[in-house]
Amino acid sequence: MAKETKFFNIMTSEDTATLLLYGDVGVNDTVDSGRIVGELLSLQARYQKIEVRINSRGGDVFSGMAIYNALRQARADITIYIDGLAASIAAIIALCGKPLYMSPYAKLMLHSVSGGIYGNASELRATAEQMEKLQSSLAEMIAARCEMTPAEVLAQYFDEKDHWLSAQEALDMHLIDGIYELPDGDSPETDNENDIYQYFTNRLHNGAQNQNEMALLDNIKALPSFKDMADEGAVLAHIKTLENKAAKADALEQANKAYEQKIATLEAQEIGNFLDKAISEGKITQEQKATYQALMTSDRENTEALINSMKPHVQRRAVDFVNEDGKAGNFENKTWDQLDKENRLADLKNQNPELFRSKYKERFGVEYKD
Repeated sequence: MAKETKFFNIMTSEDTATLLLYGDVGVNDTVDSGRIVGELLSLQARYQKIEVRINSRGGDVFSGMAIYNALRQARADITIYIDGLAASIAAIIALCGKPLYMSPYAKLMLHSVSGGIYGNASELRATAEQMEKLQSSLAEMIAARCEMTPAEVLAQYFDEKDHWLSAQEALDMHLIDGIYELPDGDSPETDNENDIYQYFTNRLHNGAQNQNEMALLDNIKALPSFKDMADEGAVLAHIKTLENKAAKADALEQANKAYEQKIATLEAQEIGNFLDKAISEGKITQEQKATYQALMTSDRENTEALINSMKPHVQRRAVDFVNEDGKAGNFENKTWDQLDKENRLADLKNQNPELFRSKYKERFGVEYKD
């Protein structure tokens, strides 16, 4: 058996930092790939050694692969420890090619990629193909750690079943480099995966609460934005300032989104009014409206110029040329205001309700309700 390593606490020392992957993997989850990769880059610039500790049930595949690649490419001296659970994509992260150790009670779980989608048959087939490609990539990652080919890994561990490996089984397969010791009396009382996960999660929180407050303050002050903080009061005040800035930024972001939505709504109304006018003038048909609306959305300037260059071609009815007094008239070529001055709006409404509604919308910018 490989040499065993003692479990150490979670705080940083002069030349070693600990990066914790405790919790679910995914955007805005506890193990957020953006935050983890950012912390890794920051730590490797300040510490000679980095210890990565894992207790995770897995989560989002793409977030996990981002963390996997960041760890694999990191220049720092990295050692990875599975404290409790490394399941699904968390197991892949652990197998990134760095020295890897498990506690004697830890579990490593491998299984097929899973997910869901709503769509047509082509979309479902495309998603299934993507999942199979992901499985092939994951099989190559696992095969790089043990004495198996990617095809053998696919056949054995991606058969749509969960495969739970103990620390000893993982060591026998050469997936890990060793099993580290826990302090005497420090072990879970059960072999259940969920209980093991919760045990090490609680152990982390309890251990963090028992750390020396001054050591915690020193580590916080090591961060660039806290380097000039004289004492705990200054640190807390700075944290409050950062929280206020974050709240303000969130509020501004929400306001910006609201304005963008309002602008989009107004633009959609303008496009609708423009196309309705083009329909009333006979430049385009009602059936063509959806097509031109899509063109206006993607390239409004050129589409609008194209429609404006078209000649009007209005299909006039005989009734449009005669008012109630038998006088010749032309509703199409007159504006709402012109017809209003001639007291002919009622004639237009009675004789051509569709044209009446079109001119109403053109004049007031809203739909006429009968």
